[in-house]
Amino acid sequence: MVHLGLAFRPEGTVTVQTRTLHVIGAGPWQVATIRRAKAMGHRVFVTDGLAARPGYALADAHEVVDITDADATLEAARRHRVDGVLCDTTDSGVYTAAYVAERLGLPGVGLDAARRCTDKAAMVDCVRRAGLCVARSRDVVDLDQAVSAAHDMGYPVVVKPVDSQGGRGVGIVDDAAGLPAAYAAAVANSRSGRVLVQEFVRGSEVIVDSLVVERRVHRLGLALKVPFDDNPTISRRITYGACQLPAPPQAIDAVNGAVIEALGITQGLVHAEYLVGANGIVPIDVAARGGGVMIYPKVLPHVSGIDAMAAAIRLALGKPFMPTLPARHRAANIEFLRASPGRLGAIDGVEAARQLPGIAAVHLFHGVGDMVGPFRDKEDRLGFVVALAESADEAIAVSQRAASAIRAEPAPNEGVSCR
Repeated sequence: MVHLGLAFRPEGTVTVQTRTLHVIGAGPWQVATIRRAKAMGHRVFVTDGLAARPGYALADAHEVVDITDADATLEAARRHRVDGVLCDTTDSGVYTAAYVAERLGLPGVGLDAARRCTDKAAMVDCVRRAGLCVARSRDVVDLDQAVSAAHDMGYPVVVKPVDSQGGRGVGIVDDAAGLPAAYAAAVANSRSGRVLVQEFVRGSEVIVDSLVVERRVHRLGLALKVPFDDNPTISRRITYGACQLPAPPQAIDAVNGAVIEALGITQGLVHAEYLVGANGIVPIDVAARGGGVMIYPKVLPHVSGIDAMAAAIRLALGKPFMPTLPARHRAANIEFLRASPGRLGAIDGVEAARQLPGIAAVHLFHGVGDMVGPFRDKEDRLGFVVALAESADEAIAVSQRAASAIRAEPAPNEGVSCR
């Protein structure tokens, strides 16, 4: 296993040659990439479907274009004569970025690979045809088909949209009575109206973050996910550098490499999730982009010593570099915050948590006055803290201290206080 040897550099580092990078998406999660590309000396053009986005003020130019509209995005890219295109943290623009790259003859993840990575049914079918282990699955378009699929597989089953991200609309169904509601939630979160019914695979979940360079897979991070007890589809903790992995890293690397090869991903960041159980190492989701919750900009540079953001920018612009092995991997922990359902009246301790040594980020999904849902999907979490350390135990301890400092109080008559 070879790793890319791009040392982490401060944001002020500037390269000599200026090229135009097209960043698809200009929301909060794209801000770091825009800033990094500018610091590297490049011109940045961004497109996003919303009229007001934070990335517009940072970029050299922008246009309001729906990131799922591949043809309109292509025309915008042509107008600005871009030298590279990058969609780094959202599945919604992955296919569009690949489409623009292919039509303009620029480096990209590959159009077929992008299609497979943004359609879970296509992903499962592709990996199965490659002879790799996958969960039994059926692509359905109505409730009757879902009922039939669940009956054939046997409960419990997982019901999910084929084309969503962030766990939206994903549910575990224990019996036939729960299927209609789960199917409705999945359909509501699917752009195409298609739903995947899968057998429930028991095991421990791991994340593998990779950088693909000229079809070679370089692992940047390996993490263990721990779910909440009352909803196993939602992560409570993600730990990089964990000692107690459910399978040897070499075995996980082998499966990850085979899956990426089967999907045809030729370059770029890959954020993949696997379940490790009695049936082996089973792919759950493979995203041709960087990981969210600060994995891409904060965690990977720390744990691997490799600036994943700079690497993705260089790849998109067709700039070569040589891979090297890091001396060793360090640790990080992402601890998720939870609040009781209801309207938030006050949130205290955020700045105190940010000031703790080892804390790299504190992010809240909700603010005062927001309604917090009944914990059905990932967006019902209050937020998360990111801790960077030399060991996993230290990273977990630091993140737990930060999480304990943050308290969310309900609005009057909305219930009890929560953390």
